[in-house]
Amino acid sequence: MAWLLIGYIIIINIVAFCLFGIDKSAAKAGRERIPNKVLLGLAVAGGSAGALLGMIVFRHKTRKWYYAKVVPLLLLVQIAIAVFGLSAFVAATASRDIAGMDTGSVVDGGSGIDAACIDECKSIDPQCILVLGCAVWADNQPSPMLKDRLDTAIELYNAGVAPKLLLSGDNSIVEYSEPDCMLQYALAQGVPAEDIFLDYAGFSTYESCYRAEAVFKAERVIVVTQKYHLFRALHICEALGIEAKGFASNQRKYAGRYVREAREVLARDKDYVKSAVKAKPTFLGDEIPIDGDGTVTHIN
Repeated sequence: MAWLLIGYIIIINIVAFCLFGIDKSAAKAGRERIPNKVLLGLAVAGGSAGALLGMIVFRHKTRKWYYAKVVPLLLLVQIAIAVFGLSAFVAATASRDIAGMDTGSVVDGGSGIDAACIDECKSIDPQCILVLGCAVWADNQPSPMLKDRLDTAIELYNAGVAPKLLLSGDNSIVEYSEPDCMLQYALAQGVPAEDIFLDYAGFSTYESCYRAEAVFKAERVIVVTQKYHLFRALHICEALGIEAKGFASNQRKYAGRYVREAREVLARDKDYVKSAVKAKPTFLGDEIPIDGDGTVTHIN
């Protein structure tokens, strides 16, 4: 459905551009003109980019106020619809794969994981629990968001949902390592070292998901992150052929929520395109099957 819509938008903009050129030629030659309702109708129907480009390239209709003002306004409106619409599409299609949400209070120290949700996670026989990295504080302690992701993943691991943890994050500079921070936290919580795999090249959500299959040969995974982020990760997994369930770690309210969610709209659109074209990650490397010994990935 999404590709049909994209194809429609491409075609109608090409048609609009060409008709503006044809109408300009007709005006110069004194031939019968294309009615204004047709040209403006194409812009309204999604061809505003082609119409505006035709106005500029052919220097046509630029002095008519209803073209000069309406067509650019239509373009802005249609861009907004496309951006928010694609983001909503990603969220809607991925929501069915969210198995549950950890709402346990960090104050009470209680679990917010329902037994039925654990059973749904187990239904795909996952090979690992993929934890997506985020900010690490200056003292090499996980930020609240990262801590909650790890707590949820460790609880799922202890419940027997999957035999391995795959901790994926950014280590693009020597002084900053999300995977090493996550490793130390998981070890402190009693997870055996051999059950923890580290991905030091998980520079983005897309790269973490891509490498989970390409490098670690994980075909069935549980993805753990906050809910707003989970939609995008699950869509990427589906597009890359990974069978995935998501588990949201929403144990508290996080600072910067509205800015983060606004950025996520654009991030979903970007990763929709990357997933569609199967863009290669920054690094690949040798295969490290997730059913082996995770200590071979502990390189720092």
